[in-house]
Amino acid sequence: MRDNEPHVMPAKTSPGQTRSASGAGGPEHPDGKWATGTRRKWTRCENKVLLECYYSSNPTQRGYMQRMWKEWMLRNPQSRLTAKQLVAQRTNIHKRQLLSQLEIEAIQYNATGEPEQVREEVIPHSHPEIGYTAPTTTIPLSEAASDLKDKIMSTMKTRQPRHQLQRLSDVPPESLLETVNEALRAIPTTTITETNELVYTSATVILEMLGYKSNHGRKQYPPWKQRLEAKIKATRKDVSRLTEAQRGTMRKQVPKRYSQMPIPEALETAKQRLLALSSRLKRYTRDNEARRINRLFATQPAKVYAQWQGQNSRADPPRLETEQYWKSIWEKETAHNSNAQWLVSLRKEHSNLPEQNPVTITVADIQERVSGMKNWTAPGPDMIHAYWLKKLTALHERLAAQMNQLLRDGTHPEWLTEGRTILIQKDPLKGAVPSNYRPITCLSTTWKLMSGIIATKINRHMDQFMSNTQKGIGRDSRGAKHQLLVDRTVAQDCKSRHTNLCTAWIDYKKAYDSMPHTWITECLELYNINRTLRAFIGNSMKLWKTTLEANGKPLAQVSIKCGIYQGDALSPLLFCIGLNPLSQIINKTGYGYRLRNGANISHLLYMDDIKLYTKSERDIDSLIHTTRIYSTDIGMSFGLEKCSRMVTKRGKVVHTGGVSLPEGTIADIEDSYKYLGIPQANGNLEQATRKAATAKYLQRVRQVLRSQLNGKNKARAINSYALPVIRYPAGIIRWPKEEIQTTDVKTRKLLTMHGGFHPKSSTLRLYASRKEGGRGLVSVEATIQDETSKMHEYIKLKAPTDSVLSECLRQWRAEDTVLEDRSSWEDKPLHGMYHRTITEVADIKKSYQWLERAGLQDSTEALILAAQEQALSTRAIEAQIYHTRQDPRCRLCKEAPETIQHITAGCKMLAGKAYMERHNQVAGIIYRNMCAEYGLETPRSKWETPPKVVENERAKILWDFQIQTDRMVMSNQPDIVVVDKEQRKAVVVDVAVPSDGNIRKKEHEKLEKYQGLREELEKTWKVKVTVVPVVIGTLGAVTPKLEEWLQQIPGKTSDLSVQKSAVLGTAKILRRTLKLPGLW
Repeated sequence: MRDNEPHVMPAKTSPGQTRSASGAGGPEHPDGKWATGTRRKWTRCENKVLLECYYSSNPTQRGYMQRMWKEWMLRNPQSRLTAKQLVAQRTNIHKRQLLSQLEIEAIQYNATGEPEQVREEVIPHSHPEIGYTAPTTTIPLSEAASDLKDKIMSTMKTRQPRHQLQRLSDVPPESLLETVNEALRAIPTTTITETNELVYTSATVILEMLGYKSNHGRKQYPPWKQRLEAKIKATRKDVSRLTEAQRGTMRKQVPKRYSQMPIPEALETAKQRLLALSSRLKRYTRDNEARRINRLFATQPAKVYAQWQGQNSRADPPRLETEQYWKSIWEKETAHNSNAQWLVSLRKEHSNLPEQNPVTITVADIQERVSGMKNWTAPGPDMIHAYWLKKLTALHERLAAQMNQLLRDGTHPEWLTEGRTILIQKDPLKGAVPSNYRPITCLSTTWKLMSGIIATKINRHMDQFMSNTQKGIGRDSRGAKHQLLVDRTVAQDCKSRHTNLCTAWIDYKKAYDSMPHTWITECLELYNINRTLRAFIGNSMKLWKTTLEANGKPLAQVSIKCGIYQGDALSPLLFCIGLNPLSQIINKTGYGYRLRNGANISHLLYMDDIKLYTKSERDIDSLIHTTRIYSTDIGMSFGLEKCSRMVTKRGKVVHTGGVSLPEGTIADIEDSYKYLGIPQANGNLEQATRKAATAKYLQRVRQVLRSQLNGKNKARAINSYALPVIRYPAGIIRWPKEEIQTTDVKTRKLLTMHGGFHPKSSTLRLYASRKEGGRGLVSVEATIQDETSKMHEYIKLKAPTDSVLSECLRQWRAEDTVLEDRSSWEDKPLHGMYHRTITEVADIKKSYQWLERAGLQDSTEALILAAQEQALSTRAIEAQIYHTRQDPRCRLCKEAPETIQHITAGCKMLAGKAYMERHNQVAGIIYRNMCAEYGLETPRSKWETPPKVVENERAKILWDFQIQTDRMVMSNQPDIVVVDKEQRKAVVVDVAVPSDGNIRKKEHEKLEKYQGLREELEKTWKVKVTVVPVVIGTLGAVTPKLEEWLQQIPGKTSDLSVQKSAVLGTAKILRRTLKLPGLW
């Protein structure tokens, strides 16, 4: 700036808004503001100018203070600040974090061209990001949005090293998300790094507002466990002392607790106390583990499945050996043979291919891609879940613009493609060997979003060039099952026509980790991918790196100089593009197997799984050599131990000497070969496949049933963890009906053995949805029929344009897809009686909601449903249905027939204690919620009897209190009376748990019963009184108005909570009365 130009301070911006520091000249301030010896407030712009002066002064060399002061005076000639004061303020900027780390780095880069050296929590990048400032809103912010904006910005200033954020257990209010998005529109970001920081900070603030506490660094040892273990330790000491006292060898006195007892009595008491405490510790530990695994299953079922599969081994791999092992694979930079003759020819053939259209990422692309991402997939180093990218819609526009800027620049910051590779042990028996760990790489969510959009756009261009034999990617395809259908069609054609068929299975050694980056770049040029994308992907691959982790501990950082990632949508596409020329080369040979309808099939590709087909041994050997030459030239090699060959002549397998290669020999198939998970020889080994799938399915069912999941989660786990083992081969292999039904019977038998299904209960109801009153389990029969039907529909859809599937359709037996009609469990005379009884008096949807939302154990669910279906062996059932007993009368009262209705609600011997206990548990829930609403002392335990009267300045609550009235009232002792002193109103609550068919009648009785009391209270207490009946059936039926009644009671009491309490109370009565064995 020239000396004769005036120095004008730029106008202030809103908090967080960026301003070009180069435009900030020295201000023409009054002398007082620049005077020394007085406290002054530095503006944000002044701090930026000061840092520019500091970095321009070459601070690593001597004399920088004088140089910084001169630079400052050039910009602010009226300033009277000394060099020491400038240095002190510069230190203050860093110490108090007056500017964010990103701003400091940007200022340093503009001044010197070098990034900052020390910054651990922010991932560095070697290339500067060209700024893009998203347009900010000009509409004034609401007060809530303004406060939220300030909170987000202040949190960004005090940035800490990132840790994984908690998952939301409930959907946040839409109003909160709208406020957050309003605030984010007013916070500009210039680079994708800043936007990523803004997403993480916003998620952190939202979690804090919703009351979530960080699990980072939290102690895992619960206090209750420490207390119990301390008591057990002390009691063991007491037992030891008392034992010595009984022997007469004790030197110390008897513990004070037992000093008033005889020694034998004291010793027995101490032993029993020790046993009780140990039992309590086991019970608490079991219950705590059950809560933990159910919470985990609700949000991350895959983690529970991994534990069952033994993937949670805590054995750490050796650090040095692991680092060397993976560096030898990923950091081994290789190149393809660019002078291969086939490649030269291929370049000529592809020279006229049309170039992909220019690529622009739009907001619609962002929204479409992010909507398909899983909410809570494990994040990469940025620690951001995809859920936040979905919900923070205000950032979509700037994300699109910033991604386009990266494409134009041809590069990106390093953190964007840094991975976090989790090493999971494969086989615990092999120990902690580096090769015994499976690498699972988690990439940053922002990169998954961007690479997914790029992959979609490349895919559209490659649709016209990608071989139709590659089913590893692509839309509208059944993938591996499509290939298995084709393979089965070929095998059946060979068998039926007794033709010659030769096949070979090719397996690559470390396929994904060995494809050279130079070959990927070559293929992108071969298929004329847009040059902007080519440059971006090429530069991106140079920055690929990942941090190896095991059991949450980092081991080493490895650069990816060869191979691809396996955690985003782009990498699999690049791999398939790299193998696509192989399909062209194989098709040119003219080899293959010709089907009955003339269709020729030479090979199948599913990612790196290759299967070759020819009609003669000479042809198959030629295809194998062709594949080997191609693979060697692109820098990949066969895993010969997993490759195999089979020669079939006139429908019979012939054994030969295999095929010799320079690397070794591909031997003929021995017994079978597993292709895409299905054992094969001369066609699919259907019986072996069915047997293996059934055994694995039943083994997984046992795992689920032995777990501590609740009833609903066990059904979900069987459906999503065990049944896919059956679903995968279904539709590919034939499954006899007898085997299907036998497997379903074995499943129900296992459920019964583990207490999850009563042997006399309704089978149809077991497979009905929980919303309809069933258990939500899916049968093996329904699974196979559904999958077979879908495969048949898929073949019919594709057959007109696919000659191979046309032949497959001809071979298909349509009768296998016919679904049987099933009657409903509600129509059954005995099993459906309960449902028909409550249909007229209850809200059916609400009456069954406990099955879906209460989280009861499967044994409790099975017991209550068996009671509803009259499946329990009461004396009336034994006498009238089974005819195994003469007397149907109740075993307790000896008066009425012993039916379920009598035991749960009509026996006078149970009325005094069991029914009252159930009744008080339901009423206690309402009482505790009332106390919490008015700030009154709440009973510490649900088993503690509430005091008759509790009162404060806001309210008075009476529990089972006899009300005194002017005129005599017969019903004057309701369960609960609450008086709101401020609003001058009272609520009379009376609870009943009658037989389910009587709930509507009982509700009317309760209303009429307390009308006299209501009138007397309004007249005597001068308050407005409301009578509220709370009626729940013994087996869970609720009246249509229950929710409405509960809303009139102070406090937040849900209909589910009182319904669950009533059902649990009934289950307890049934177990004790019928003396049910085991888990029943």
